[in-house]
Amino acid sequence: MIPDLTDKRFAILGLQGTGKTYLAKGLLEKQPLSIAYDVLHEYQGYNRYIVKNRQYGDEAIAELNMLVSKVVIGSGKIKLFVLDEANRFCPPKPHPLPDSILELNDWQRHYHVSFGVICRRPTQLHTDLIELAHYLFIFQLKGKNDLIYLDSMSAGLGDKILALPQYHFVIVHPNHEYEVHQPISL
Repeated sequence: MIPDLTDKRFAILGLQGTGKTYLAKGLLEKQPLSIAYDVLHEYQGYNRYIVKNRQYGDEAIAELNMLVSKVVIGSGKIKLFVLDEANRFCPPKPHPLPDSILELNDWQRHYHVSFGVICRRPTQLHTDLIELAHYLFIFQLKGKNDLIYLDSMSAGLGDKILALPQYHFVIVHPNHEYEVHQPISL
């Protein structure tokens, strides 16, 4: 069962074609006051913001900061914000998180916003977004460094991810215990 993500932070990780976007769409359907930061035009039919600047840089960060500060936080109406292709805007340290994402990552519970990031590889994403997430949803991964990183979080997690059947995923809970979840249906 998918945990209650109300006022929680989460990350969805996995290779292309493993089910990340499908899971995100299921979460968006359950929360009508939601918006997806749609980098690759995959959220047609959902409340979305179509990104103009798709790659890390001043314009991309300004665009993201504008949407989050004015629409997600500023309006007070959004209850779920999903940042797809998050590694494009929140690369690993030493790059700092964009101001708006830092604000959400620190204070989302005070804004009553659930905040999720989606990325193919955990090693390509700022660690604060993974390590401070309440929940991780991890689909198939094959990269050696990704699996080592996951094992450092919870013993055996990398091997569990490597052995996942197609469209299955692991849910990592706040206590770092994890369970395999069947594919979801919309």
